[in-house]
Amino acid sequence: MSGIFLVTVLAILGAAAIHIARRITGPIRNAWVRKAATLLLAVAFMTLLVVDELIGGFQFRELCRENAVLRIDAVKARGRTVKVVTEPSNEILGGKAITIYHSHMRFLDVRTTELIAEYHSYVARGGWFIRLLGISEGNAPITIGLPGCSPTNSGTFPKQYGLTLIN
Repeated sequence: MSGIFLVTVLAILGAAAIHIARRITGPIRNAWVRKAATLLLAVAFMTLLVVDELIGGFQFRELCRENAVLRIDAVKARGRTVKVVTEPSNEILGGKAITIYHSHMRFLDVRTTELIAEYHSYVARGGWFIRLLGISEGNAPITIGLPGCSPTNSGTFPKQYGLTLIN
């Protein structure tokens, strides 16, 4: 149902973009140039709906590529009992085109409080257009594939490295 709503809204906005583009390019005498300019303007107007997500998507993917990796000393980790400390938890990162939440997971030895493992995770929210429509569960972005990232083995590495988790 929300997909039909989205397609309907995009069709209406697309028609409006074409209408505005035609009004702007109307004075152009050459028909081919006028049609090309109309098409380019209409595409530019439609892109404005998600430009924040397009820019934010690049920022999000870069954060994930650089930071969403597990850092662990495999030798030091074996057989340790660790507690999980999440700080910050769902911190909103500033200076980004879209809202991106950041959490830093640290696994500390219970006895020595020594850092055994750590990783960062990120979750992106949709841009202004998807939030305005309110059709995305959790306001997930429409231009970013998966709205979250963390190491691929973030849920299984404690068992893999013989860690015992307590809270």
